[in-house]
Amino acid sequence: MTSWICKDEMDMFVLLGDHGTPIKKRIELSFKNHKKILEALEQGKNLNEILCDGSGPYFSILRLLSDIVSLKKAHQIAIEYCDRSQNYFYHFLKKTAYSVFVFLFSYAMIYFFSKTIYPQMSAYANDLRFILFCLQRVMDLLMISLILFYGFLAYLFCFPSQMKIDRCFLSFSFMKKLMSIQLATILKPLFEISLSTKECFSIIKHIQQQKRLHWCVQKILKKLNQGYDLKEAMNHCDEDLLVFIELGMESMKMEQMLSLYQKRTHKQMEATLKKIVRSVQMLSYACVGALVFVAYQILLSPLNVLYTI
Repeated sequence: MTSWICKDEMDMFVLLGDHGTPIKKRIELSFKNHKKILEALEQGKNLNEILCDGSGPYFSILRLLSDIVSLKKAHQIAIEYCDRSQNYFYHFLKKTAYSVFVFLFSYAMIYFFSKTIYPQMSAYANDLRFILFCLQRVMDLLMISLILFYGFLAYLFCFPSQMKIDRCFLSFSFMKKLMSIQLATILKPLFEISLSTKECFSIIKHIQQQKRLHWCVQKILKKLNQGYDLKEAMNHCDEDLLVFIELGMESMKMEQMLSLYQKRTHKQMEATLKKIVRSVQMLSYACVGALVFVAYQILLSPLNVLYTI
């Protein structure tokens, strides 16, 4: 049944529910495979079980929360969780696509000049050999760094978590914030229905597919069971999250404090991504400048020889 339903179809199903549309009509209007869903209902299967029977982060969160809160609320939280998990990466890709293209063009053109144009001009521009060699090595280093950086981001946002790899990066501030904002996204609706802190973490622990979050919650529960207080149990999370949770416990307004934490952290992560985007842009334009300089020197080298005659 995994391929029967997608996120967008669920979105339409929930929206139609806001207008009081009958269940059967909602299913027919929302889902491409509505006949299979209706057949499953006639066989006595639970609607929530049918709609939550999918794979990926969205369905794992939907499945967890649909038995605790309304399907609409579970859908909203699952969408928000996926946005926190993947939208940063796709937003970053869009912002840096042009700059990366400029860098790749510069990289290709420098190799084109060094392999095709320069050998023909080497008699006139022998003094550029060392400069060209150094520039190629620098460009190679930048290319490798760029591939590793984008590979890391792709792993972080788009591929299943591997804890052996994650442990190497969990001390990074960005990783802590990403994991903490995902945790806050799921904690908020659980606190809204007045569950205890331990009950909230016990529920989240059942999200097996989200290994990074699962590992984080398991570690918290283990420390809570050993008698640590909440702040000590969550010391591997973002420090700001601990501050907002402490404020929430003091004011008895945990949901509002978690919302404020999400907004604040979202702005911080956006600011970090903007700095990285600017750095990639500056790198690309510097490479264009180097390309123009080398091309100019190589192509004008015969004229320089003529002027010296």
